[in-house]
Amino acid sequence: MRAYLRYVTPSAGVTRELFQLAWPIAAAMLGETALSLIDTKLVGGLGSAALGGVGVATTFMYLAYAMTYGGMRGVKVRVAHAVGEGKAQDGLAYARAGMIVGLLFGTLVLVACRDVGGVLSRLGADPEIVPYAKDFLAAVTLGAPATCALAALIQHRQGMGDSRTPMIVGIAGNAFNALFAWSLIYGHFGLPALGVRGAGYSTATTEVLELGIMFALLLRDERRATTKPTITVRRAAKDILDLGLPTGIQFTAETLAFTVFTVLLGSISKEEIAAHQIALNVIRTSFLPGVAIAEATSVLVGRSLGRRRLSEADGAVKSGLALAVGFMFLCGVAFALFGGPLGAFFSSDPAVIANAKRLLLVAAVFQVLDAINIVLRGSLRGAKDVRVVAVLGVLIVWSFLPTSAYVLGKHLGLGALGGWLGFVGETAVASILFWRRWKKGPWRRDYQRP
Repeated sequence: MRAYLRYVTPSAGVTRELFQLAWPIAAAMLGETALSLIDTKLVGGLGSAALGGVGVATTFMYLAYAMTYGGMRGVKVRVAHAVGEGKAQDGLAYARAGMIVGLLFGTLVLVACRDVGGVLSRLGADPEIVPYAKDFLAAVTLGAPATCALAALIQHRQGMGDSRTPMIVGIAGNAFNALFAWSLIYGHFGLPALGVRGAGYSTATTEVLELGIMFALLLRDERRATTKPTITVRRAAKDILDLGLPTGIQFTAETLAFTVFTVLLGSISKEEIAAHQIALNVIRTSFLPGVAIAEATSVLVGRSLGRRRLSEADGAVKSGLALAVGFMFLCGVAFALFGGPLGAFFSSDPAVIANAKRLLLVAAVFQVLDAINIVLRGSLRGAKDVRVVAVLGVLIVWSFLPTSAYVLGKHLGLGALGGWLGFVGETAVASILFWRRWKKGPWRRDYQRP
């Protein structure tokens, strides 16, 4: 513990830079969460079947987009390294290449989600919700190519150290989407009432508009550039995929593991399921800022290693750990102290409140461990150490989440609590292994040479 405390003693200057980069990322993420809640409220007015259909469709979308969102992390890392190497102009090539890769990934998502109705029927989904899920996905995935290309341009901006522009574009897009979705769902301002399809069309339209804005900014940067990139777009695409594919596969496998975990918990009581959902919604308020800190740390690490300054990268990790652990520890304390009132905010059922309070106590421990886990994972991505990290991440999550849900949750009768103990085990093991990988990993040798 003493060694760990020495390790995470941060530099005030680096922490300030990290915070300036992280808070817009966190604001954008929280804005997307707020929009999701608004969309849920809007669709909820169409009835429970419509709400259930959109909820199931959204789960499919998360799984389908996991590869892209993981893969596009390669853009950010490559751009950050280029900036550190004094070749910021190469970021333009990575942005172009990322857009092309994103458009291809998005087209695959569009095709993959075409027959979701048949898949849901074969999985035994409620026949009443299947048409709604199918209609929503058919509409929203029209914007999939734009969504994936937009992800690449956002990662490019963040890699350049500009996280505010994507935040501003995202918040403006969210505001437009909320108004446009309301209009298309219920038929306001002379528009047709399209129900769940209206929600999907609105999201797809918003993604296209945001992509247009970000692409216009990229064209502006290309016109202002005084030097040309030193690499071709083709080479940049290969570099992105070299880093992005392992991360994308990892994200997909982990999302699938969480889906299996959720399905296995589906047989427990409805009160525990409700408490599980409440706890997930509550911890999102601390998890998303933690992810933002990890993403910002990844940028600073990549930039430092581009300069071949290993000690500077270590300093960025110290600051990232201190900031994330400090924030998520305070959130954990709040969850432990106010678990009952938080549960009561979402439900009036005493059984649900009691279960939520118990899960939030576990979440208080999970928070601190997950802060270490996500920052170290982001740091290792920034160091371009992705293959071993991806393998370890997949093995750890599949070893703990489905297993805890089945063995502790179902077989030993611990219910949702058993599943959440799996979260604690997963993040504890991952934190230890990834910390060791950061401090002792063979990747460090590449930056210790003269």
